[in-house]
Amino acid sequence: MKLSETLYAQVQDIWPVYLTHPFVTEMACGTLPKEKFRYYMLQDYLYLQDYVKIFAAMIQKAEDFEQIRFLCGEMSATIDETFRTHLPYMKRLGISEQEIACATAHIDSSAYSHYMICEAQAGDVLTGLVALLNCSWSYAYIAEKTVEAYPEAVNDESYGSWFAGYVSPEYKKTNQALIDRIDALAENIDEKKTRHLCEIFKKCCLFDLRFWDMVYAMGKC
Repeated sequence: MKLSETLYAQVQDIWPVYLTHPFVTEMACGTLPKEKFRYYMLQDYLYLQDYVKIFAAMIQKAEDFEQIRFLCGEMSATIDETFRTHLPYMKRLGISEQEIACATAHIDSSAYSHYMICEAQAGDVLTGLVALLNCSWSYAYIAEKTVEAYPEAVNDESYGSWFAGYVSPEYKKTNQALIDRIDALAENIDEKKTRHLCEIFKKCCLFDLRFWDMVYAMGKC
């Protein structure tokens, strides 16, 4: 069994909860209050800065140029997605550069980022990639399953672009490349290493669930 299959088996009881989260379902129906989405976009923007830095931190652990190229490619793809989708979305929401500059990460988001950074610094490239995987993979899962259940979600004036971005071929390709790389690096790991990686993945899954709770409550949780 591939490591990605083992990881997915660990969270089959948690990922469906994402799909019924009010933040996601209200986005799909176009009823999510705009102020909640504005708060989400700011918090997600700050989170993505840490996400990219984790890729950068892993480069020093890379064993060859091919691995460095992959990490740089994933980092570049995340940055490109931020500029292609995230920042224009924030501009349409009326979020000013000053708001972005003054925004601070909620303690739940900071704890999540800190956990991923610590695991990435303490472990090898595989460990760091697994720490990052739930965010990338679960967003693809949420968007795909939600659009299946709410086909008109991609056409919603307010939130359609969010769903369209995460079901796009570009995003799917980047996410699949991450999964494939993890499976390749994990071909010869032992049971102890597998258990540790499963623990990391599940904790990050729960951190992401907490993130959805936090942004829906606009930090008042």
